Amino acid sequence: MTNFLNTIKVFMKLDLRVRVLIFSTVVLLSWVFIFSLANYIDSRNLRDELFLLQEDALIITNSMLEYASSEFSGMGSGLSYLQESEIVSTVTSQDYQVKDGDTLSEISKAYNINVGTLISYNKIEDVRRIWVGANLKIPDTDGLPYKVKKGDSLDSIASNHQVSLNNILDANNLDSEIISEGDQLFIPGAQISDYDYKKATGTLFIYPTSGKLSSPFGYRSDPFTGVRRMHYGVDLANRVGTTVKATMSGTVVVIGDQSLGYGNYIVIRHDRGFQSLYGHLNKIIVRNGQRISQGQKIGEMGNSGRSTGSHLHFSLYKNNVPVDPLRGYLYR
Repeated sequence: MTNFLNTIKVFMKLDLRVRVLIFSTVVLLSWVFIFSLANYIDSRNLRDELFLLQEDALIITNSMLEYASSEFSGMGSGLSYLQESEIVSTVTSQDYQVKDGDTLSEISKAYNINVGTLISYNKIEDVRRIWVGANLKIPDTDGLPYKVKKGDSLDSIASNHQVSLNNILDANNLDSEIISEGDQLFIPGAQISDYDYKKATGTLFIYPTSGKLSSPFGYRSDPFTGVRRMHYGVDLANRVGTTVKATMSGTVVVIGDQSLGYGNYIVIRHDRGFQSLYGHLNKIIVRNGQRISQGQKIGEMGNSGRSTGSHLHFSLYKNNVPVDPLRGYLYR
């Protein structure tokens, strides 16, 4: 403690310019260390070309907003880590330690196993959280682990997963069809659900608000002009002030106002080349550059811009091209 106080005294006796120089140097070195540490941590994550964001899609451009003309109608009609899996004793599996440069798709190809099998068998909740050095268990056949729930029967399990009952019996070395709640089975040939796959690969989007679908994605008649136009999003109608949430974690990259278009709007950039737009807001409670978590409140529904009533216009873009959010993207 005494040495620390003596150092402070010596520092305060130095010329002001010298003190400023020393302080600036310490701050700069601290930032260099933090930046290097962040890059090192990022480099230790498992990479997969199937899921990575393309470099040229990192920058938001005005091309997103070109899909909304000045006459665009508003309303129309109104982190977790890799977990160790419970090993199914009747299925042979081998251990694999993730190496630097590995991708999940390459590992699955090398062992002739579906990516979905690796995800489900290892209980992977987020492929971005697989670190170099993590241990994967690779089964000798495609399929899904399954924990028996109350009311299950082998017939219902086989039917729900569209597999043969005999294959389940053989894979689990069962002499009868008697199973109990909590039993751990392996269902050979079963595929991971679309929901679980998208959740693990970071492409699972949640509804940004509650409300009635008043206008879907696609062509419709402009409520102001009657002209048939393409509607590049979905409209969800509800009261002014209804909470609007981020559909997926990401970074706020645009906060704007289009008096003849989206009104008060937000654009959030997500991983995998996705961006989401929230229009006609009454209130915005986030700032540009802010990191947002999935489900976090970002604003309130309103009637700003060119709109015929309180609603949220929600658009989803993949590499700056609008996609229909209701075609396999949004989940409640």
